[in-house]
Amino acid sequence: MMNYLQTAACVVLWALIGQAAAGCFEQTNCTSCTSYSGNYLFPCTWCPMTHQCHTSGSLYNDCYRHVYIPTPELCPVEDSKPYNQTLAAQIAQWAAMAYAPHTKIDPKVLSKVLRDQLPGNYKMLKIIQRQCDLMVNYSACTVLVAMSHQEKNIIVSFEGTQNMDQLYEQFITTALAGLANTRIGGQVLFYNENLQKLLYPCLKPYLAEILAAYSNYTLTMTGHSLGGAQAQIAAATLVRERIISTDKLLVYTYGAPRFADVDFVSIFDKLVKTNWRLIQARDPVPKIPPSYYLYHTHGEVWFSTPGVTVNSEYVICTDNEDESCAWSQGPRLCFTDECVRIHKNYFIKDMGYAFDEQRLGGPRRPKRSKLGECDSLDFSEI
Repeated sequence: MMNYLQTAACVVLWALIGQAAAGCFEQTNCTSCTSYSGNYLFPCTWCPMTHQCHTSGSLYNDCYRHVYIPTPELCPVEDSKPYNQTLAAQIAQWAAMAYAPHTKIDPKVLSKVLRDQLPGNYKMLKIIQRQCDLMVNYSACTVLVAMSHQEKNIIVSFEGTQNMDQLYEQFITTALAGLANTRIGGQVLFYNENLQKLLYPCLKPYLAEILAAYSNYTLTMTGHSLGGAQAQIAAATLVRERIISTDKLLVYTYGAPRFADVDFVSIFDKLVKTNWRLIQARDPVPKIPPSYYLYHTHGEVWFSTPGVTVNSEYVICTDNEDESCAWSQGPRLCFTDECVRIHKNYFIKDMGYAFDEQRLGGPRRPKRSKLGECDSLDFSEI
């Protein structure tokens, strides 16, 4: 008799679990999942990494327990502004501009290039630089700030990897130092956090002053490769520290690598509404480091054919590591010369040299100022 009752209890329990799992799995977003009232014994939890709803403790949930989302108020914000390919092509110009040889820029020539080639009547305001090398000597790392009264927009662009010396240092510090804590929670690669500690304290007060004066303007953060990772870290920090509202923030990045653990990605996805990561086929950088301990943020724009132009077809993927997008090609890496060229070409041929000394150089030099450790080139009076 006791065995019969135990068997019956197990059957009832499994039936309840199965019914609960089915009810959870039918929910398609975080709010409906965590608000679902059909389960009392086995409440639904949302996995922000796969954008799927599961019963609490489900064996099929790919999320770590500490990043489950159990209640609606903890749900990530939804993308507020749709992806715009024409806008992405325009912002890519600024991602490329961050690579320019800034100390050799002639402000008059720069003004003409901005006026003639970049839409929106933008004006360069400031280029902030910090010496960022840890082991190998290379040029200072850079973030630039520009503004358009016509577009009512401020652009912040972070420079990507400059050369092989800097790339070598990134690999070595990743292997030796691993991850580092960020100021908003979670961890990112040590090299990225060290660079953020150098540039962000110089950028924050200047941006805060501009955004206070132009409170109705939007802020666009961008960068290519390493610069894309830095733009995302800075964007989430600016929102967390209430320098900018997430409703007025756009993030567009190009060929950015993985750089953050699951905790930071979960925090980012809650803070930043509009984030579009552009990735094209055969670009090796977005596949590194491996995904077993680092993750991408939300909002992938996937180009299955290399050579991104404004007319290229694309797929939008909402999952952080979506098998319908870049993951559809598996983890295999390509580091041939052709694949490296693909990484450098997002709307612009060879982003690292699109605005070189030949195009922007001249007899004049921007005014250099120094406040504490913050070294900057000031264009605001030109």
